[in-house]
Amino acid sequence: MDADLILSLEGAAPTPILLVTVTLNSATVRWTDGGFAIWDGQTYESEDAIYGVLGAVGEIEDGADGQATVCDLTILCDQAALLLWIDPAEQGSLVTVHVGSMNRPTGLLIGEPELLFRGELDQPRLGVGPSQSLIYDCITEEARMLEANEEQRLTDSFHQSVWPGELGYDKVTDLEQKVYWRADDPNEAITR
Repeated sequence: MDADLILSLEGAAPTPILLVTVTLNSATVRWTDGGFAIWDGQTYESEDAIYGVLGAVGEIEDGADGQATVCDLTILCDQAALLLWIDPAEQGSLVTVHVGSMNRPTGLLIGEPELLFRGELDQPRLGVGPSQSLIYDCITEEARMLEANEEQRLTDSFHQSVWPGELGYDKVTDLEQKVYWRADDPNEAITR
């Protein structure tokens, strides 16, 4: 973490801010959790005229025991923006969340903001309540790696779907048999 940022956050009256960037196919949305901030030549605002307002950033928790880091974004938006957000082509768009500190009198950032989360948009959910909100679950690349590849099979048909015309599995048999790793094969004989 940047030394100036640490000193600012440990000071008597720090002004921490979040900087959220969502890189969609059609645009890049840059939000901050209040007012506006300029960082790295880009302006972060509390409201985007097309995509709405960042309502909240969920708690960012480190994954443990086979779970990956997750985060959720609550977006307050109108019907037109909602349709843009839930477009299936936007799933997988890059999301970054940084924490920084602002100098109140000047409005400038102190030090270099720290990256808290880097991931992608995963699943949208509609929020329940008086205002229309969209809650987007965000996951990391490591979460994608933990997903089972259930569609992949050690068969000729799957092999042909990936490499058309490649006949390496054409005459192979016994691929469907289970192979037991680090364990004895079960005894299939009937015993009394």
